[in-house]
Amino acid sequence: MANSYLLEVGVEEMPAHVVTPSIKQLHERVANYLKEQRISFDEIQEFATPRRLSLLIHELSDKQPDVDESVKGPAKKIAQDADGNWTKAAIGFTRGQGASVDDIEFKEVKGVEYVFVEKHISGKPVAEVLQGLPDVITSMNFPTLMKWGYNNLQFIRPIRWLVSLLNDQVVPFKILDVEA
Repeated sequence: MANSYLLEVGVEEMPAHVVTPSIKQLHERVANYLKEQRISFDEIQEFATPRRLSLLIHELSDKQPDVDESVKGPAKKIAQDADGNWTKAAIGFTRGQGASVDDIEFKEVKGVEYVFVEKHISGKPVAEVLQGLPDVITSMNFPTLMKWGYNNLQFIRPIRWLVSLLNDQVVPFKILDVEA
């Protein structure tokens, strides 16, 4: 199903000359975040005033696609001792990949045999991925920054409200004490 998502960040009035660069930056950062998270979308519409930065994202996918990947580990000569027993390097590699030594396969790369593990990563639902947007928002850059209250967040102006709607459902997240 194609989803629509509305993101709005409401702030105290910011200078007019900062509005356009700010909405462009938010657009670019959100688009990059969605691409990094493997969430497809059709287009992003921008809406901005000195008191709000809003994005409407159209045709958002339901979830991330599942990913199957082959992860390369240590060389076979490091992964097995002379008797063919698994070494700490092989055991540690498979544990780090959420697998066991029974899942190890050998493949040759440029004339050297390496240990490989096949991994299946299930895609997360889009609502779960969108909960990562506070980090995208709070990492924005502005010509001047403000701090307010007893926190360390610096933003163009104090954040007063957040809107986070996937279709007609709230996607909950929080920036400082402001909840979407």
